[in-house]
Amino acid sequence: MFIFTILSRWLHVVSACLAIGGVFFIRFIVPRGLILLDEPSRRQILLALRRNFKRVVHAVILLLLITGIYNTCLAWDKYQLDKAVLHALWGTHILLAGLAITISLYVLAGQEPPRSHRKLMALNFAILLLTVAAASSLKWARERAVADRAAAVSILDSR
Repeated sequence: MFIFTILSRWLHVVSACLAIGGVFFIRFIVPRGLILLDEPSRRQILLALRRNFKRVVHAVILLLLITGIYNTCLAWDKYQLDKAVLHALWGTHILLAGLAITISLYVLAGQEPPRSHRKLMALNFAILLLTVAAASSLKWARERAVADRAAAVSILDSR
């Protein structure tokens, strides 16, 4: 069972890295490289890159959803140790992740990107960074709650 736990956490982190790195690359790096090309070539390459990026994003979203649900189920009992903090951080993480997924799916829907794709992808990059901040804060708070609980039990056992 522990192998699935480790694999799930690893897949979740790798998927998040691919999402953030992919958004950064497609939004900030690719446009600077495409400047060197003439307009028809630029458009053709951008659409080809976008098509391939869409496949990666869809796979990443699926993995994040599956591993996120699995990881949440495994840790849910720990979330009861400090409900106010842990549920607030978990909810923030889920809300931001849902927003990032929605923006990604909207921007990558259809054959042509929407007019606002540059602004939306820049916004999505910031949202993804905030999502990771919420997730890492949640992990810290969960570990702190478990340690506090263990310390309290140890004190009670020593009496």
